[in-house]
Amino acid sequence: MSGRRRAWAAGMMVAALALVSGCSGPAATSAPTTSASAAPPGNLGTVTDFALPDALRNVRLTTSTGATTSIAALKGKIVVLSDVMTLCQETCPMDTSSLVDAARAANAAGHQGQVVYLSVTVDPGRDTVPQIAAYRKLFQPVPANWVVATGSAKDIAAIWKDLGVYTEKVPAAKPAPRNWRTGQPLTYDVQHSDALFFLNPAGHVRFVIQGTPKTAPSSVPTTLRKFLSDQGRKNLASPDPQAWTPSQADQVIDWLLAG
Repeated sequence: MSGRRRAWAAGMMVAALALVSGCSGPAATSAPTTSASAAPPGNLGTVTDFALPDALRNVRLTTSTGATTSIAALKGKIVVLSDVMTLCQETCPMDTSSLVDAARAANAAGHQGQVVYLSVTVDPGRDTVPQIAAYRKLFQPVPANWVVATGSAKDIAAIWKDLGVYTEKVPAAKPAPRNWRTGQPLTYDVQHSDALFFLNPAGHVRFVIQGTPKTAPSSVPTTLRKFLSDQGRKNLASPDPQAWTPSQADQVIDWLLAG
């Protein structure tokens, strides 16, 4: 793995150390528990408070149903924004599984109408509407308030650049893996860092968790477990002991709801 240091946009976020290999992301920070009334601790993530620029908020996104949306359209709700790639073999299956587990738990607690989980691709060239729709359907039962979205290459690049998420298109591994949906060989990979951005109902980013989670193997859909690379299987079997968990993501939601 190689180390890459990325500064958050406009000096509003602290610099983050991103360990990148294939589609893997930065090392997870330690993640102790927190209470609903107290701000999440700094060693879980970064407490911040800034409004996204209008240009970013209004970027046109296309969901897995073909509908058009934007971050601005979700104002009034808490938004958990995450980066995703449906053809990632190292970290995204675990990232998504943990996000979905967090959504299910929050919804069971009665928060479904207050929170939207928005996963936006870092690979718009391959993450077409049929591809993201098939990806979303793998996570049964699918939370109704989990939205998976794609967009134009220009717009997607702008979102992640503005938020300080590292992405880089690189050659695919050899032998080339095949798309789990179509069977087509993959000609490239997208290296990227991993982060969760928690937006309050006013549209301000209030907390950021970096790194990959600790995921129960049974939470990862069988199709994606089979698709994992050797490194991905290691990441699933032996997560960083300081990795974040779905319950800790839900604690950030509780904090925002209490505020």
